[in-house]
Amino acid sequence: MYGGISAAVFIVDQLTKSLVLTRLDLFSSVQLIPHFFRIVSVRNTGIVFGILSGNGGGGHQGFLIAFTILAMLAILIYSWKKARQGAIEIYPLALILGGAAGNLYDRIDHGRVVDFLDFYIGNAHWPAFNIADSCIVVGVGSLLFLQWREERIRTGSSARPE
Repeated sequence: MYGGISAAVFIVDQLTKSLVLTRLDLFSSVQLIPHFFRIVSVRNTGIVFGILSGNGGGGHQGFLIAFTILAMLAILIYSWKKARQGAIEIYPLALILGGAAGNLYDRIDHGRVVDFLDFYIGNAHWPAFNIADSCIVVGVGSLLFLQWREERIRTGSSARPE
């Protein structure tokens, strides 16, 4: 199941990015929900929200590729430990791994990550992102929730007032 989730995330991510690459010119967009959501064609040489963006040169991308590979190895090791414990954390970890693999493939194949989901309201604009980014965020959020819940159970804390 773990591998299936990661593979599904990777495949859906790459299929959607392929559609953007083949159907939209760079920096063009298609409005889907006026004043809220559009599909855009942009590239990100950095990490989430363009942090560490550079000129896309070999050293910069080489660092990001190496960092992603190390992070994926750490996720695999942690997932293996959690799977042996029968822990539910393997599912959010599978989302994170699939998302990381999708963005890693982009960096290796294109030298940058293809982003295309663009949400905004008026002047408030969220940076464009992709399916891989979404799965990473959902996976990390789920892990944080599970760890918070486990801590509450372990310490006997209750969210209800006494």
